[in-house]
Amino acid sequence: DRKEEEVLMGMKLISIRSNNPKLNKPMVPGTVMLVHAETGIVSAIVAATYLTAARTAAGSAIATEAAMANHPSGKDAFTLVVFGAGLQAEMHIKAIKHVVNVNKIVIVNRTLERAENLKNDLLKNNSDGVVESAKTLSPVTDITTRLLSDDVGVCNALKDADIIATTTNACNPLFPGEWPKQGCHINGVGSYTPLMSEVDDELVKRCEVIIDTKEALEVGDLSCMKGDDAHQNCIGLIGDIISGDLVVGKRRDDPNESKIDCTFYKSVGTAIQDVFSAQAAYEYAFEHNIG
Repeated sequence: DRKEEEVLMGMKLISIRSNNPKLNKPMVPGTVMLVHAETGIVSAIVAATYLTAARTAAGSAIATEAAMANHPSGKDAFTLVVFGAGLQAEMHIKAIKHVVNVNKIVIVNRTLERAENLKNDLLKNNSDGVVESAKTLSPVTDITTRLLSDDVGVCNALKDADIIATTTNACNPLFPGEWPKQGCHINGVGSYTPLMSEVDDELVKRCEVIIDTKEALEVGDLSCMKGDDAHQNCIGLIGDIISGDLVVGKRRDDPNESKIDCTFYKSVGTAIQDVFSAQAAYEYAFEHNIG
């Protein structure tokens, strides 16, 4: 356990380069510099693209596990639909498989080639990283792809989805809010400005909303939650789930809450998580003489 008095210092440099995927490079490369709090000397420079995706997906996995616990459907295996086919999509699939039993995956993307590449990678490395504590112990072989422009295919996928993850840089909603079925849990991680929205107002109004930080309320996805009354849909922070102070699904499962039938976790990220993740990676590398 980390000492309470220990102080961590660091900073994150992040870039957004929309042309990078064509160069087979991450669209959002990141780097974290760790600084010794007492001396001010740089301890490490950590490539943080993977770490950022991993910690983002970890937050979504925590929200998903909380939302699907004691789910009213009584199902013991779930269908996951992921929008996007980049690193965030890959990490979300892996993280969510770890905390709930997934038996079907649908990858929706603007281009079929990238979706098929991710599908093939997942099938090729199906057993990689599976540990005894994971909820999905059997390899998921039912993986299909859909074009985002295929309205019928996407609609059918969402009507079957128990869990949705949106991992794109879309400025406009990816699908109509009435398509997901009752009881569905959605993780939204791609948008991060007031002008970006992966989901529409109709879906948000159907949901109990969990956020990673209060800044998430300023993002386009949650623009309909302005005003005192609108904020009632937001039930708390992801940290409240981790601390055990928040139970997800009470309003979703309440027969008197006719308008609330889904759950939505909205993440915009925070550099604090990146610094802690980088510090953990640095300490592990130091202990194991790596790098």
